Amino acid sequence: MKKNEQMYALLAISLSLCPQSRLVDETVNSQLREKYGEKMSRMQRYDDEAFAMYDELFSYACPKFITPSAPSFEEPLVNYNQDAYRLQLKLFLYEAKQQQLLSGLRTFLKVYSTISLAKLASYMEVDEPTLRTILMTYKHKTHAVDSAGKIISNADVDFYIDDDTIHVVESKPSKQYGDCFLRQVVKLEKVINEMDSIKLE
Repeated sequence: MKKNEQMYALLAISLSLCPQSRLVDETVNSQLREKYGEKMSRMQRYDDEAFAMYDELFSYACPKFITPSAPSFEEPLVNYNQDAYRLQLKLFLYEAKQQQLLSGLRTFLKVYSTISLAKLASYMEVDEPTLRTILMTYKHKTHAVDSAGKIISNADVDFYIDDDTIHVVESKPSKQYGDCFLRQVVKLEKVINEMDSIKLE
């Protein structure tokens, strides 16, 4: 049961940093929202409270890290067993802080279908070279290479730049329509059976 709770905590962290609930099963998503819905909405704000929640959830759910170096036999009373954990926590929180600018960018990209670089730079209160760096960082952080070697976006909002204009491309939800259809059929059959039993009475 504890491993299950830890997996939900890690999933809450993952979806807060990179929202893509379309890839999560409906039942898992509803249980996740029930357990961590409020925390996830707070974590997406990227303030001090959000980083405290990232720290709390990561500390609760992270794997037990092992220090790869040999113990220091010159200092036998010094305990170094938490060093690997502290290092991983520090690196994770650093990565989460990098997502703060990307969250603001994602918000603007969801609002517009096309926007000029100059206009977006003024909205984000940065100059154009800095905005280009932020856009490249967003591309870097939200793209991966699949098993076929093709670069794919794992973000809910993607974009491309053409003549200093940003064109926003929303990812299509890739729901498993067959599973959804079967669940609805089962629900309908239950309703029909209940109505039949009421008629018989």
